[in-house]
Amino acid sequence: MKRIICLSSVDYDWMFQRPQQLMLELSSRGWEVIYCNRTKRKGLYMEKRSDSLTICHNIKSLLASNITADILWIVDPKLVSMKGAFKERLTIYDCVDDFPLLKLQQHKMLKAADIVITTSKLLCLDLKKYKKEVYLVQNGCDIGFFNDNKELEIGWRPPNPDGSVIGYIGALASWVDIALIKELAEVYKNDNILMVGANIGFPKLPKAKNISYIGQQSYHMVPAYLNRMDAALIPFKQNQITRATNPIKMYEYLALGKPIISSMIPEVVPYKDILYISRDKSEFIRNVKLALAENSTALQEKRKKAALNNSWKARVDEIEEIIKPSIKKGKSR
Repeated sequence: MKRIICLSSVDYDWMFQRPQQLMLELSSRGWEVIYCNRTKRKGLYMEKRSDSLTICHNIKSLLASNITADILWIVDPKLVSMKGAFKERLTIYDCVDDFPLLKLQQHKMLKAADIVITTSKLLCLDLKKYKKEVYLVQNGCDIGFFNDNKELEIGWRPPNPDGSVIGYIGALASWVDIALIKELAEVYKNDNILMVGANIGFPKLPKAKNISYIGQQSYHMVPAYLNRMDAALIPFKQNQITRATNPIKMYEYLALGKPIISSMIPEVVPYKDILYISRDKSEFIRNVKLALAENSTALQEKRKKAALNNSWKARVDEIEEIIKPSIKKGKSR
């Protein structure tokens, strides 16, 4: 069994997203995956989740064990010094965002990695200026998971029981246009604004009777909260980070056929026929009204089909094609 050691930017059970999804799918295909958490745990540091997936809670202890790997998968470019630590045959850098503060580490990681995978077309084009072995593997969703869990009971009750639910699922980070959320709450005061996700970017969030901040929820419950929404939001600012963002939430919203109102960012444009894409705040606010008034089974089905075409299984198919030549060669690094 070939082994992957993944050095991620997030712990396995927090904000279940791309690194976890890819490693989970790879583990289901016969790869032995060791997923290294950032936080440490006392005592037993290796936690087996399945025959092929193990969570490591202490990287230093893992290093001391002299374990080796076929692939070292790095998500956090600050961990570039770990290259070679596991005598890996292949080092892969999964570049998921374009954070200005990480530019120096990113360029070091580009040089160190054998293969670089990116999540967006613009990010891929940018990095190809510095390295030939750069590939595009966008984000995806598990449509079966969302359909299987959408009917679960949730504890939240809308402040306006007769109003629609306009919702957002994801981190409340610096790239979210929180001022736009406040405006939406004022314009749609008889409806409900449901915000699902950890606040990691704002010391103060706008308050209103119809805004509900319910914090980070377990991934298992996300489909049920999404199912409660009549329209789903991607209210992003337009900046260096978002221009290179391929939002996972878009695919998850599509999985349940939800009307989606999004800011104008490059990675949503290919879906313009099934999304409400907004060039500015005024258009965003108007598009919410259009989305809430939508009554189209055909559009819902088109969205679900788009989600099906962007599964995590399909993404791992792409990854295995990319790495196949290097693994077959068995080249030493």
